[in-house]
Amino acid sequence: MPKVQKSKLQSYVSEFKDTFSSDGSVLFCKFCEIKVGSDKRFNVVQHLRTDKHNRAVKREENKINKVNQQFVLNTNLGKKNNFNKDLCKALLSSNIPLNKLSNNEFKWFLEKYTNEDIPSETTLRKGYVDDIYQETILKIRAIVNEKRIWVSIDVSGRFVANVIIGTLEIDNAGQIFLLHSEELDKTNHSTIFKLFDKAMGILWPEGVEHDNVLLFVSDAAPYMIKAGKAIQTLYSKVIHITCIAHAFHRLAEKVRDEFSEVDKVLSSVKKVFRKSPSRIKTFLNMTKTRFLYHLNL
Repeated sequence: MPKVQKSKLQSYVSEFKDTFSSDGSVLFCKFCEIKVGSDKRFNVVQHLRTDKHNRAVKREENKINKVNQQFVLNTNLGKKNNFNKDLCKALLSSNIPLNKLSNNEFKWFLEKYTNEDIPSETTLRKGYVDDIYQETILKIRAIVNEKRIWVSIDVSGRFVANVIIGTLEIDNAGQIFLLHSEELDKTNHSTIFKLFDKAMGILWPEGVEHDNVLLFVSDAAPYMIKAGKAIQTLYSKVIHITCIAHAFHRLAEKVRDEFSEVDKVLSSVKKVFRKSPSRIKTFLNMTKTRFLYHLNL
């Protein structure tokens, strides 16, 4: 292969800007990262028309577009305004999912009557949710400051645990707050104890005030009873109170076990009426009683 003059290589670099580079002896394609035959201009142009080169150019363009999009997003997030913040806070406090902003009718309604540009869900989630959360936590800390509190933990069927706290006041019922929510891998006394202690760390980040936690309120499930005992080892002034309604339910279950024949009769009545609205209606018309409603039919 004959040696190509340096001036010729430089002319290709100048002609096809941002595509080639040269060290004075070879022509190098920046996109394909390979040496290109440059003894004739035809060879250079032919390389630019290959599928491999076009794919490489496309990949580079996609990278640049992603960088530009991220830059625009970061710029928009930096320009926070009160309307976006208030909108985000209103949606969250009303239990309205942020993705409702993607509904065209809802978005049009807000734009029409507020004369504001409605932000996307992503803008609110990345730019405002954390700020609102921190403000809310600071507000809770200010209200709870140096006060005695009670703590309740409720676990749903999806293993989502909610930590609720309330201030203990002398002359009134005090204020109640949802302090923390967390999805648990499993529900047992150990995870409940860790969740309790974690929530207290959120409330008092500079040092948990163990003596200000006086009551732990929960249902009467065995794992909650065990968790209460574990909590009392670290929070010495805590009194564990179980839910009265749950206690009544457990008592009713015990009564059913003790009177099995009566339980069978009630169960049979349920089976007769449960899947037959017409039977329920006929029975009510004949007896003028609401007895069946007490069977949860």
